[in-house]
Amino acid sequence: MYQNDLPERRAAGLASAVTGLTLSAVAGPAAWSQAANDSVAAGLGQEVEEVVVTGSRIARGNLTAPSPVTVLGASEVDARGSIRVEDLLNTLPQVSPAEGSGRANEATGTATVDLRGLGAERTLVLVNGKRMPYGSPIAAPADLNQIPAQLVERVEVLTGGASAVYGADAVAGVVNFIMRDDFEGIQLDFQGGAFQSGNNNDRVEAVLTRAGQPVPGGAFDGRSVDFNVIVGTNTPDGRGNFTAYFNWRNQNQVLQGDRISSACALGTANQGRDFACIGSSTTAPALFSDFGQAEVPFEFTLDGQGGIRPFNPETDTFNFAPLNHFIRPGERFSGGAFVRYNVFGDSEAYMDFAFHDDRTTAQIAPAGNFFQTDTINCDNPFLSPQQVQVICLNNGVDPAAAALEDRNAVLQIGRRNVEGGPRRNEIRHTSYRVIGGLKGSIDDNWQYDVFGQYATVTYRDVASNFLDTAKLQQSLIVRIDPETGQPACQSAIDGSTPDCAPWNPFQVGGVTQEALDFLQSPGFRTGNVTQKVFGGTLSGDLTKYGVQSPWADFGLQTVIGFEYREETLDQRNDELTRSGRLGVARPDVSGDIGVYEVFTEVQMPLVQGRFLIDELSLNGAYRFSDFWRTTGAQHTYSVGLTYAPSPDVRLRGQYQRATRSPNPIELFSPQAPFEFVLTQGANGQFDPCAGANPTASLEACQRTGVTAQQYGRIADNPAGQFRSLAGGNADLDVEKADTFTAGAVITPGMVPGLSVSIDYFNIEVDGFIGTVPPEIAINNCLDTGDTFFCGLINRGPGGSLWVGDDSFVVATNLNTGSLSTSGLDLSLNYTIGLGKAGDLRVDYLATYLLSLDQVPLPGENKVECAGFYAGPCGVSSPEYRHRLPVTWMSPWGDFMTQLTWRYFGSVDQIGATPAPVNATLGSENYIDLSLSKTVYKTLELRAGVNNLFDNNPPVSSAVGGGGGTFGNGNTYPQVYDALGRYLFIGATATF
Repeated sequence: MYQNDLPERRAAGLASAVTGLTLSAVAGPAAWSQAANDSVAAGLGQEVEEVVVTGSRIARGNLTAPSPVTVLGASEVDARGSIRVEDLLNTLPQVSPAEGSGRANEATGTATVDLRGLGAERTLVLVNGKRMPYGSPIAAPADLNQIPAQLVERVEVLTGGASAVYGADAVAGVVNFIMRDDFEGIQLDFQGGAFQSGNNNDRVEAVLTRAGQPVPGGAFDGRSVDFNVIVGTNTPDGRGNFTAYFNWRNQNQVLQGDRISSACALGTANQGRDFACIGSSTTAPALFSDFGQAEVPFEFTLDGQGGIRPFNPETDTFNFAPLNHFIRPGERFSGGAFVRYNVFGDSEAYMDFAFHDDRTTAQIAPAGNFFQTDTINCDNPFLSPQQVQVICLNNGVDPAAAALEDRNAVLQIGRRNVEGGPRRNEIRHTSYRVIGGLKGSIDDNWQYDVFGQYATVTYRDVASNFLDTAKLQQSLIVRIDPETGQPACQSAIDGSTPDCAPWNPFQVGGVTQEALDFLQSPGFRTGNVTQKVFGGTLSGDLTKYGVQSPWADFGLQTVIGFEYREETLDQRNDELTRSGRLGVARPDVSGDIGVYEVFTEVQMPLVQGRFLIDELSLNGAYRFSDFWRTTGAQHTYSVGLTYAPSPDVRLRGQYQRATRSPNPIELFSPQAPFEFVLTQGANGQFDPCAGANPTASLEACQRTGVTAQQYGRIADNPAGQFRSLAGGNADLDVEKADTFTAGAVITPGMVPGLSVSIDYFNIEVDGFIGTVPPEIAINNCLDTGDTFFCGLINRGPGGSLWVGDDSFVVATNLNTGSLSTSGLDLSLNYTIGLGKAGDLRVDYLATYLLSLDQVPLPGENKVECAGFYAGPCGVSSPEYRHRLPVTWMSPWGDFMTQLTWRYFGSVDQIGATPAPVNATLGSENYIDLSLSKTVYKTLELRAGVNNLFDNNPPVSSAVGGGGGTFGNGNTYPQVYDALGRYLFIGATATF
């Protein structure tokens, strides 16, 4: 359950009612009725304890939050059976999909959260109010894998900038995980779950059958186990507490081939009226082509009978999808301890320690020669006479030429290494985090907190079954060894590479184990992230000093503080990985940032308890930051106002100026090639200048670097995957964001148990750090000939955008245009007493997205992404989403059941002429059901099923079978339930 407002007022009325609702969300099923009783007691005049709400450092008992805060309690973790916190957060309408377990391609091994679709790097993640470190040396956003779901007491989500309170990275908001740190006794918790799907999709089944691809049957897989132990004790003198925990999580894999909607990468057919299976032209047995570089063009494959035949892109491509992951297998160990001890007076020493070790395997289709070689010697003994004729003799190359170099002909080979198995990355993250501090009260009006924090994340990635591209060309130049009379590499014959083994893709079954042993090379990446933080706050209530409005009961409350933060990143690669000889180049990355900050925050009641003004309060915050090594001085600030004309109604509004300084990855990453996906055109081609009948004119294509001779002959990539050149930029500047929120909370006294809120949000980020999306660069160049965009496009052999190292679109980091979003958050919480039938609680949380706009560069046209998906918008952004749990608490046996309705609105494919089958991803409705029962007061049993009716995810070829922006398996698995039903059981025993 969740609550859209955290209360903060001692008096009866609105805040007290909201307090009761929040306590019920946090306490869990067993304490629900008591929490309701507590709210009634508060309403009768008893004091409610002061709390610190995410978004403010002031402990407030008389003011409510000026910005909306959504709270997910521990009971919600149980109700969903969540073992991954990113899955829990992704159910919130305010959260847009980010990195997670459903992201197999280009996997970082981390899990992140993205508020409002502004990017995970613009969401600040805290644990118990303290900042988490970078996720890894290759992914800056905090890694949620470090947080055991069952140890979370509650999650507080503040949407809207909070840089003035917490510092940089809080542009979109803050997610604060409150852990169970004050426990007494022993608690054992077990959770087991698995996915089940009938794989019923007649339309995709017909596509697979036409393509001759296997049709998966019913599945029960993706088993997971999560085990937790919590041990806590108070000190004998009653002045302290020690709480320790241990967690073990194990997750089995789910492959895309196990689900009917992802068993092949989808393209379009019949002028876009239907789906078709597409694949990679790096295939088996092979594609041999000149890609427009030979005098007499050729393109053929092996016929399996010793001969050759023309290559057919509709039937001869390689289905790379089945071996790709939907969920990566992995294992995690984590543990930690919380120590609290009252050392003197009201002063408490504290220490938090956390450790986690997470191991996962990312798997994709087999490696191959992705057209990375361009030459063959025509006296190669593996070439058949027919192949020699087509490749060599037709193009004037004599296999018997006197000079060896004159025997070479142009040849591009796309050959999948099916003998070597799928490519794998064994990824491991190990983290340690220690916080120590002293906090307490100086007197009744002043409190302090001084702390130091150190965290480190160690990263390790071992790649296997990749081919060394430098060795590929050596293994193709093969001649008869005069000493043995057998085929051998020329480099072995002349002694330059004695261990070279010849590679024979020219015959079916011609690849030997010796060739694999030579070509397959492991890769290795390692690195670490360190974080050092020193800070302190002094908070006070200035009422007794007379700093008080004459019309208010309370005076000014303030916080002043300082913080020094240093974050260092270092990532190293072996030579093969660094140079790109195993595929995508992974250059070394190193760098650091340091920042000194001072800040203050104030809360000031202006009027209280007057006619038509139950409360009128002003709040504000200011932070000065000096990123002395990189971007220099920054000023962030906020101002807000709350107005309650009566205890039943509260209005609130806040403006914030937020900033984000670039992180070391954005600043210092060297340039390297990465994959991007183009939208398929009406002619079935992805590159607008490819194919016999390109969708773009000759004049337009010439702007992108196509010659008149190449036009109409450019080879398209059947999988829609092309290359960009990405990397850091040491000259990046600061992002600046303006956030405005305004809303109302209504708790009508005439309807006990009802709380309604509506909040408007508007966030605009200027100079946001990103890249010019390659598709936008290509389209702008085609349409306008703008030299900036056209200069980003580099066409390689034959005019392609994907063959060879010279084919790419530049997409390096820069401060681009603007990114903005606006919308409405709606919340309704209603508790209904059913007398002898127990109690019923309804929680409704929804977001209506009014706009999600991006301007790629200043002066460019705005791209509207609200209600759209694919292309420059990437992941689907429905205009409306909601989550509606209905919870029934029975009057007997501590039995509770929860039924949740999750709804995602439909989205349209962005673009002028989307294919009909991709035009719309329809709306999706998911029903989740959970049950819990407390037995003998110390044992709670629970079970449930999410996606009760096994809804298939909406699919589209525009997502990109190879990935796209958080796309995977023809859908967005972080948005939609891509794997079918999720069934779980669990038990918690407390002693």
